[in-house]
This record gives sequence, structure tokens and C-alpha cells, in this order.
Amino acid sequence: MLRRCIPVMCDAKTTVEGTLQIGRFDPVTNTQRIDSFKYQKSNEYMVLDLLVAVKAHQDPSLAFRASCCEGVCGSCAMNINGINSLACITYAPTVTTVMPLPNFPVLKDLVVDIKNYFRQYEFIRPYTRNHNKHRFHIHNIYANYKSAAVSLYGKKPAAESENSTMRWRGMNAPTKQSAYFHLLDRLLESGDKAGATKVLKAMKDNGVSLSKAASDSVVKALAA
Repeated sequence: MLRRCIPVMCDAKTTVEGTLQIGRFDPVTNTQRIDSFKYQKSNEYMVLDLLVAVKAHQDPSLAFRASCCEGVCGSCAMNINGINSLACITYAPTVTTVMPLPNFPVLKDLVVDIKNYFRQYEFIRPYTRNHNKHRFHIHNIYANYKSAAVSLYGKKPAAESENSTMRWRGMNAPTKQSAYFHLLDRLLESGDKAGATKVLKAMKDNGVSLSKAASDSVVKALAA
């Protein structure tokens, strides 16, 4: 890590001759060779800077990968002086030997075939997996609903008392008693007397009773 991050500063008044050795592979002739390039080293250069300069001014046929030039993407990964490194963040010593990554099929020069690497990467699973993803999704929907209600109306949605609600799959669900009352109110408001009568019969069969005041109100609504 120190070799890659800390340069050895050159004296501004001296210039040394640097050597860049690059492993080459020609897929047409299926031959390998090592080409050497000389340069004047008056400053510290990254290995990628030297490769770009060689391709631009000495050998346009040189092939290598590079993208972000910030040590993030990993496109310029190659073997530099025997260590697998990123060329964009590795300082070049006086003699630098650059080879393609080992254990990868070489397509051309410093470009290797990484298809098999990504094919294996697809089979990697995270160490922790969420088995309750659906349940957490319901929680998030209900939380977003309450947050939107506060934003729109300036207050939380009306919550029913503890004795009239129960927990069901992580959400507040009405009890059978409150559901009957709510349905009966809706039917009476819409004037559906037949439906209200059926609801009253179902309430009686299930042991759900009305208070005296509520019974009088229902009788008046049905008689109207």
C-alpha cells in the first residue's frame, strides 16, 4: 500500500531515465513479447500516465483498459512489478514492469477476459438475507401512509382505542365489533335498510350487541 500511495520525489534539478517494460500479446500470431520504452523521469508519474503516453506517442497498437482514473472502477487492474495493482493509483519507479493480470485469459496485451469472473460473481450470496422482506414491506407502506397523513392534515390518522384494535400481520386491524358498527353506519347513511337488517342479524348471531342509545338510533333510521 505504501508503494502505491507514497511517491519517491525526484530532485527538480535532476532528470533520470526511466524504463517501462510492457508484456505484449498478439492474438493474431499468438505470440508474446516484452517491449521496453524509455522516458525522462523528472517527476513522479502514475503507471497509467506512462501507458497513455506510450499509446499516444510511441505505439498506438498498445491495448489496455482504463475508465475512472481514480482507483474506483478497477478497469486498469494489472500486474505491476509482480503485484496486482491499479495503474491509475500506482506510482512508477525507475524500472517498471507491467504485465496482464494472472489467471485470466489474455485477449490482447494488457486486456484480459473477465467474463468468467462476472459469471462467478452472480452466484455470490450476501451473508445475511432478509427472510421477512414481505412483512417489512407492509410496515413501510403503513409508515408512509401515516407520514403522508401528517403532512396533508397536520395530525396523525385517528387511531382506535386499544380494546377495539388488535395486531394483525404488523398492522392495526379493526375488531369484529368495530367492523360491524362501521358497516352498519355506512348502510344506514346510504339508506340500505335491507343490508342494515342483515348486518343486525349477523351481529345477533355473533353475540355483538348495541347500547340502548345506539339501538334506539338504529330503530329510528329503519323506521324512517
